[in-house]
Amino acid sequence: MAHPIENILRTTMEQLKQIADVSTVVGAPIMTAGNTIVLPVSKISLGFVSGGAEYPGNNAPVRRAGQALDGEDGTNGYPFIGSSVVGVCMQPSAFLTVQDGHVSVLPAQSCCTVDRIVDRVPQLIAEAEQLIERLCKKEQGNKTRQACGADRTNGEDE
Repeated sequence: MAHPIENILRTTMEQLKQIADVSTVVGAPIMTAGNTIVLPVSKISLGFVSGGAEYPGNNAPVRRAGQALDGEDGTNGYPFIGSSVVGVCMQPSAFLTVQDGHVSVLPAQSCCTVDRIVDRVPQLIAEAEQLIERLCKKEQGNKTRQACGADRTNGEDE
């Protein structure tokens, strides 16, 4: 026969497994309108206390050390009292974003503006590269149009 504290611990551990599930730490993906996937990531802290005791009733004799307290020796055991307590703290820590195959981490809390700027440097560089490419393509298109226009005017003048 299992001791009552074992049942309390078993039940508590089963509940803790449900609380500390992977989907609790890394949340469900969120799809935005711009085809960006956002995954929330949380920090979970657990505090756990469990205990129990057998206590004698009003007329129960005091048992000596070494005697079974739970009735395994054929006598009636003492009544058992037990409890377990769990404290849970969930705190968002970051967001993983996936956009066009690029993964980035956005912290949920920043201690200062410099941290935010440093975190954004790779994105700013990528956006600057895209802007430069677009400007170069646009300029090449203008030169091509000018060259074609110049040929037409040269041909018409003759």
